[in-house]
Amino acid sequence: MNNKALLIAVSFTAAAVTFAFAHGGATGIVKQRMDSMMVMGKSLDAVADMFKGKTKYDPQLIATSADELRKHAIEIEAMFPDTPDSRKGRATEALPEIWERNNEFLSIAAQLAADATELKNAALMGNQQAVRKVFGNVAKTCSACHRDFRKSKN
Repeated sequence: MNNKALLIAVSFTAAAVTFAFAHGGATGIVKQRMDSMMVMGKSLDAVADMFKGKTKYDPQLIATSADELRKHAIEIEAMFPDTPDSRKGRATEALPEIWERNNEFLSIAAQLAADATELKNAALMGNQQAVRKVFGNVAKTCSACHRDFRKSKN
């Protein structure tokens, strides 16, 4: 894994810890999507840990993690309805751009679902080099969405 992809993966781990505390007070659809994002973060972390040497390389676990990513990516549209609770709910990190540039937002979610399918296929084919490359693409897709559609943590 190149340094940039590794840095992105480490950032997801830090974000997951931050999310665990930031969810306090979230309810309804905001909490549902935060929980969904946590699952995706944990799935990414499971794969990143393999490339960091923290855990043994396991193609089946990568495939399972990819399935989780794909499942939640497909559900993204339903997790961000254009309602007052969704837009302004307590502890939301969603920016108004989600609804203002909804086609772009949903395009990124579709790309994540496609990347997750590709990740699973690479893992099941036993192509560790392809897994590394596709995992980097997954991380970049997640980062693009967070950069443009989620409130900054700074």
